Amino acid sequence: MDILVISGFLGAGKTTFIKEIIKKTNRDYCILENEYGAINIDSSTLKEEDNSLKIYDLTEGCICCSSKGEFASSILTISNTLDPDYLIIEPTGVGYLSSILNNLNKVKYDRIRILEAITIVDALFILDNLNVKELDPCLLDQIQNASIIVVSKNENLSIEEKEKIKNKLQNLNQKAKIIVDKHYKEIDSSFYQDIFLHHLEGNKGQTKEIKSPDLINFSIKQFIKFNSLYELISLLEDITRGFYGNIIRCKGNVKASNHIYHFELVNNLYSINEINDINNKVKNSEIVFIGYSVNKLALRNRMVIEDYL
Repeated sequence: MDILVISGFLGAGKTTFIKEIIKKTNRDYCILENEYGAINIDSSTLKEEDNSLKIYDLTEGCICCSSKGEFASSILTISNTLDPDYLIIEPTGVGYLSSILNNLNKVKYDRIRILEAITIVDALFILDNLNVKELDPCLLDQIQNASIIVVSKNENLSIEEKEKIKNKLQNLNQKAKIIVDKHYKEIDSSFYQDIFLHHLEGNKGQTKEIKSPDLINFSIKQFIKFNSLYELISLLEDITRGFYGNIIRCKGNVKASNHIYHFELVNNLYSINEINDINNKVKNSEIVFIGYSVNKLALRNRMVIEDYL
C-alpha cells in the first residue's frame, strides 16, 4: 500500500484536488480524512464524486499530535484488512506535515510505502502575505516539508503575480516542484499519474513533539434553517466582522427558503453554492466553526435549530 499525504492550510482546496486525482486516474483508493471538529463535511463531498470510495474519518483531534496513536492504528488496520493499492490522507488544515510524515515512518515497512507529499497553497493568501517575514508556523511547515506544492485559486492571476508566488514558495522550499502556471483542473492527467511514481526517500519528518493547535472547534449537527438566503449571507458577513470571535474557518450545509446550500468561509472570504438534492440525501444540517475564540451561544441563538430524528 502506497500512502499519499495531501496537506494544505484551512480552505486551500485539498478536497477539490483529491476529487481531481480521482477523476483523472483509475486506481484502487482508500481515503483517510482528519477533520479538526466533531463532524466531517468533506467526506460527503468526496462521496458525490464516487459512491464506491472507501472513506474513513478521524475527528476531534489532529493526527500530527493528539490523535497520532489512533492514526497509526488506522493505517495498519486499513493495510491489513482492505489492503488498497493507494491510501490518500487528507490531514486537517492545522496539521504539521513534518510530524505526520514522522508518524507514518513509524508504521512503514515493506508493505507500506510513503509517496512524496503534496501541499496545496491558496494563491490569494500567499499574495496577501508576500512581504510577511514569518508565516503561520503550521503553514510554513507544510510548505517546507512538501515535495510538490500546488497553487490553487490562481485562475485570475497575472503572469507577474504567479511569478511572485512561485519565487516566494521557492525561497521557502528550494527542492519542491511548484505548480502555479495552471489551475490543477487544467493540468494534464500525466501529472496526476506521475504523482504515484515517486516515493519519499529516507525518514523525512521530525522527531520532536508538536503541541496540539490552540484552536477551538464548535460543531452543530442538527436541522438548521434560515428564512432566506439573505439571512445566511448576513450571518457570514457578521462572522467576517468578528461579531462571534476570531473564526478563521467555517463550512456547512443548511436550508434556506426550501433550498439546500453548502457554504465555506476562510480568511474572511466566503462562498455559497446550492446543492441539487433531488434524492433528498441531505437529511440534517452540519456546520463546523474553527477559530481562536468562538462565541458558541451567540451563534446558536442566531440560527433556527429544530430537533431531527
